[in-house]
Formats: sequence, C-alpha cells, structure tokens
Amino acid sequence: MNAPRFVCTDADAGDFEFADVEAVLDGLEAALVRPTTPIFDAARQSWQPVGMHPEIRAAWAERLRYRPPGAAGLALPELPSMTALARRLPDDEDERERRREAYARARAASVAVEVRTGQDGAGPRFAALGLVWTLVLLAVMGWLVVTFAARLSEVATRAAGIGSH
Repeated sequence: MNAPRFVCTDADAGDFEFADVEAVLDGLEAALVRPTTPIFDAARQSWQPVGMHPEIRAAWAERLRYRPPGAAGLALPELPSMTALARRLPDDEDERERRREAYARARAASVAVEVRTGQDGAGPRFAALGLVWTLVLLAVMGWLVVTFAARLSEVATRAAGIGSH
C-alpha cells in the first residue's frame, strides 16, 4: 500500500490523509479542510496551507473551470488569493523568539571537539607505514609503465622494419 502524499491534522477531527491533489480537492469540497489548513506534502517534504500549495492551486483553478453552473450539493469554494490567505493565517508573534531560543539551545548543546595527542603511539607508526606502502606501490607502478613502454617501442620498431632481422 502506498503512503499518502498529503497529511493534515485537525484538532477537532483528527488526522486526514490524502493520496493525491484530487483527493485534497475532494476534501475541500466536503469541508474537511479549509484553504488555511496546514498540510504536509510528502513529495516536497514541507508544510504549507492548502490554498498556498502550487499544485493544489493549479488543480483547484482547473476544477473550477469545469464546475457546472448552479450545481447543488458539494461545491468547491472559490479560490482565494494568496494575499487573502496570508492575512487569514494565524498570527505567530513569538515565532522569531522561539527560533532565537532554539538557536541558542543548539549552540549551547554543541559539544567541544576533543583533540587527541597520540598518547597511544600508534598514530605516527601507522602514518609511516602508509607512506612506505605508497612509495612501494608507486615504484612498482613506475616499473610497470617503463617496462610496457620499452616493449611497446620494440613492437613498433619491428612493425616499421627499422631494426635488424
């Protein structure tokens, strides 16, 4: 079973999960959610009001184009402007203060990095062993390259017929 793409929480009704944009629009028609209801989009990994989500707004406008005139029953509300939605969002005056407090807590909780002095003595020996191994590897690779180049030049001179037969 696929996980729902959209999830919103209503304090009175509980959690709502919507599989796609069309399901969110159906929820708007059924008045399960409002344009200002915060909704989590799993694809975008973000929270935003239903009416400000770009995909939902586009599908909403498209569905409004095909609404029959004078339709009875469930009806999709008119698409509010972004400005009207922003004004209707609940004010969060202390959000800046909460962010500052969270930043201060994060800075205070940061742990100082310990610098080891190499008291166990394995550090310098390991580095020297690594350096020796690297030099041996480079020497072997150099010998292989020179040998290959010498053999290649022999083959080339024989192919050109320059050398003695």
